[in-house]
Amino acid sequence: MVFAALGACAYDPGPIRPGVTAATGVSAPGAPAAPSGPTTTAPAFTAEGCPVDDPAFCQQAALLANALVLGDGDAVFGLARAGRFDCADLDEETFPQCSRPRALEGYAIHTYQDETFVQSSRQFRRLLRFLVEAVDPDYEDELRTSAMQILGISTCGRGDTRTYHVVYTAGLNDRESTLPPNRFLGTYGFERRDDEWAIGISYVGLYTDWQLALDDPLTQIACGHIEPWPSG
Repeated sequence: MVFAALGACAYDPGPIRPGVTAATGVSAPGAPAAPSGPTTTAPAFTAEGCPVDDPAFCQQAALLANALVLGDGDAVFGLARAGRFDCADLDEETFPQCSRPRALEGYAIHTYQDETFVQSSRQFRRLLRFLVEAVDPDYEDELRTSAMQILGISTCGRGDTRTYHVVYTAGLNDRESTLPPNRFLGTYGFERRDDEWAIGISYVGLYTDWQLALDDPLTQIACGHIEPWPSG
């Protein structure tokens, strides 16, 4: 169970299974009307400072990075796009919701177990309220700060199939749960959707769980080779 099938913040690591690192068999419906990014303060991240040479992507990535450090879950949601996932084209071990032939529609969430779950708009908004807005200022660990940190960008593939992952970490605390605060590590994966870059998949997990799957999650999550992106 992952966030009670990614709908709540309770987290049970479960077994590790090998799988794939991105969704396949995906098509995108029309983009929803939503906020384009935070506008209430000077940006800490700029497209010009983005560490990859893709101006169109960097513009969207800067909006995301600033939304994350501002704790603006609505802005993050506005940068994401729902997809349609045809179970006939997918591996059931990687997509556990494909236990029967059907199509799934929603927002893709990928776990350290290499499983991908598809959430409704309501579920994804709820998850973002936790992942983006529940930073605990009192949490401490070996990484020192609990604040939202943008670690950099991991590039996957090349050419027309290239995708990017904006990698982040933060100490989070679900005030509605009895579970203690903990460090989370994740990514927001950008894909080309209708000729624009948008979040098509999100990697989610406790830092300690990613350590079960990767030797060094801070450098190996997504496709590794994470290029640092310091704030301006």
